[in-house]
Amino acid sequence: MNGTGNTNASTLPEPHKRRLQAHFAFTRIPFRKAMFAQEMFDSRSQRDLLHGLQFWAEVRGIALVTGPSGVGKSITLRRFTQGLDETRNRVLHLTHVPTTGLGFLRSLNRVLGLPMRLHASDLFDQAQAHLTAHGDDAGPHPVLVFDDAEGVRPELLDILRRLTAYGLDAEDRFSVLITGTDALLRTFKDPSLEPFLTRISFAYALKPFTLEDTRHYVAFQLQRAGAKERLFSDDAVRRIFQASQGTPRRINQVALHALIQADVLGHDTVTGDFLQNQLAAHPLYDTAGGA
Repeated sequence: MNGTGNTNASTLPEPHKRRLQAHFAFTRIPFRKAMFAQEMFDSRSQRDLLHGLQFWAEVRGIALVTGPSGVGKSITLRRFTQGLDETRNRVLHLTHVPTTGLGFLRSLNRVLGLPMRLHASDLFDQAQAHLTAHGDDAGPHPVLVFDDAEGVRPELLDILRRLTAYGLDAEDRFSVLITGTDALLRTFKDPSLEPFLTRISFAYALKPFTLEDTRHYVAFQLQRAGAKERLFSDDAVRRIFQASQGTPRRINQVALHALIQADVLGHDTVTGDFLQNQLAAHPLYDTAGGA
């Protein structure tokens, strides 16, 4: 189960949102898919990642962040990039990375605001000249961000490596932050990428929530929604953790589903037994409460 088919508050019709809020006296719907990065709950692993990226921003170079889908990579990266000093760093997001070298170079030049060229070599030279022109005394340091990069091909990563080459690797004139699921690590096993791997200055594997993280996260969501204490019993939270495997997106899915069903059935609290019964009937979870 990949968590992409989840029920979430942002997809509920407005009358159902109001009913759910009224039943539990919520001031806002908890476990929402949409959340500002500044409002995020951060687990120990997310805090460690954020602090590591903040140090990397000073070191510069190439950074790699991996982790399962739905574990919180994107929102942590948004929090990191939004916290960067705009006078010192210029963040450039490259999404939907093309599968060909020429397509990649065209996308990169487009993001940089550069004119299109006919040949890949001209696009490469133009992008490299633009990116490496930014010394410490020549404006903000460019930071290229490649999110959801698990589908990237080895030849595109090698183009990135060659783009970063400046002054015989004496300086990092721009930085690259690459993120993706663990499938990205399989791509890095390609022998041709050995020179690229040796240039990575920071790498981090973001982990799912622990049981303690999950308890704090559920409490965090309910507190923000103005919910009464103990809406979810300790046993219910434990079962949410087991079913979700600590993945925040799945925690949202299970918890919101349980709240909807509690409203439908007239329950004011979610117990462990109630949640287990809902998991057993859920088409995306088995009767043991696992995804």
